[in-house]
This record gives sequence, structure tokens and C-alpha cells, in this order.
Amino acid sequence: MSITYYMLQISPVMLFFITIVGSGFLAGISTYIFRKKIQIKILRSHNEVTGFLFLAIASFYALLLSFVVLIVWDQLNETHNNASKEGSSALGLYRDIKFYPDTMESKKLMVAYLDFVYNVIDDEFPNMQKMQSSTKTSSSFNNVFHEMERLNPKNPIQIQLVTEMFSHLNELSTYRGLRNSSLETEIPPPIWLPIMLGALITIFCAMLLDVEHIRLHVSLNTMLGAFIAIFLFIIVLLDHPYTGSLSIKPKSYQKIFTLEQQLNHPISNTIK
Repeated sequence: MSITYYMLQISPVMLFFITIVGSGFLAGISTYIFRKKIQIKILRSHNEVTGFLFLAIASFYALLLSFVVLIVWDQLNETHNNASKEGSSALGLYRDIKFYPDTMESKKLMVAYLDFVYNVIDDEFPNMQKMQSSTKTSSSFNNVFHEMERLNPKNPIQIQLVTEMFSHLNELSTYRGLRNSSLETEIPPPIWLPIMLGALITIFCAMLLDVEHIRLHVSLNTMLGAFIAIFLFIIVLLDHPYTGSLSIKPKSYQKIFTLEQQLNHPISNTIK
């Protein structure tokens, strides 16, 4: 597992505080030590060149961070969209099975489907939070296909309903596959290397600038380190949509059990 996974086990507020304060402190203390060890006259004689170099490096690094943030944000939106479509397909399939005319034939199918839904909520999503797959859920999902194949429609209406059920089941299979594949879309370590290296180079170039007052120089570089950390915090937070306290939840699957309870006990629900 990547280090970003372990970072997301911390609450977002605490992670934000640690990232911002830690990065700002490191940038500030490094600037202070650098100013104490390096002669100001040397920096002053090359300040114009250093300033131009810092501006160029900071601009390219800002472009790199913006590019990464946009990619991660686009992946997050796509993941949310696929999760919504999966939920819609799951609800549609539940209603198809629930209101199938031949309840004797659809009873085993409903049992298999609710078992799959339970495994998604209880096993698959908790495993996805740990960036792991669920073989138990995959097995129960295959069982839904097997039970649906055993349906024997006896008239055109039932044939049409079975066709619609297979359509929803195939859609569900497609979006569930996309959800599982999203576990592999995290930013790889080779991409993190230039991101972190760019941050160090940018802060080091800021240290080379000739600022007359050391306290002002330390304060400016502290803010620069904290500002870079804000972008890194956003990237880490958005890179794992199924991990952490802000992860995607199986709300549509949970709604299926709510509907099942309401439809099986309509009178008691009405009294309540």
C-alpha cells in the first residue's frame, strides 16, 4: 500500500493541520539555518539571476501541480459518476426482481441478489477502504447470474421482464467492474518523485533570494511551504475516493434493504 493510504487513515482536519504546519515549519527552519550559514554578500551579487530562476521554476512547478490536481479531480468525478450509475442499475434490478409476476421462480433469485447486496455493503466496500478486492462478493455476484439463467418465462410479458433484468444486471456488472478498477488509478510513486523534488527545488530557490530581514525571509518561505502543502493535501485527499472518512459510501445498496423492509411490511410502515 502507498503512503497516501496511511495518511488518509487520519481525519482530514488533522491531516490538513499536520501537512500545512509540518511543511511550513520545515521550510521556515531550513531558511533560517541557510541564512545563518551563507554569506549575504554572495546572495546579493547574484540576486537578479536567482530571482529570474526562482520565478521560472516556481511557474513550471505551479503548472505541474495544477495539471496533477486537474487529473485527480477528473478521475474523482468519473468515479462518482460510475458509482451513481451502478447504484441506479442495482435499484432498477431490485425492482425488476421484486415485481416479477412469477414469485415462485424469482424467490431464489431475490435471495441470491440480496446476498450479493449484503456482501457489497458488509465486505466489498470495507475491503475497498483497505484498497483490497472481495472474492466473496464476486462469488455471490456470479450466483445472481446463475439464478437468473434458471428463470423460465412463460409469456411475452415475462420474456420482456427477463430481458430487462439481464440488461440491468449487465449494466451493474459493467459499473461494478469500473468501481473495482478504480483501486488501481492512484498516482504511482514515479509521479510523486518529481512532485516532491519540485517542491524541494522551489523552496531551495526561495532560500537563495536576497531578503534583507531574516525574519521576513523565514516568514515568506514558511508561507510558501504551507501553500505547496495545500496542493499536496488536495491531491492526497482526492487520489483515493474509496478510502478515508470522505470516501464514497454504498448508499444505493443500503437503500435496497430499506425498500425491502418497506415493501415486506407496508402496513406497519404506514402506521409509523
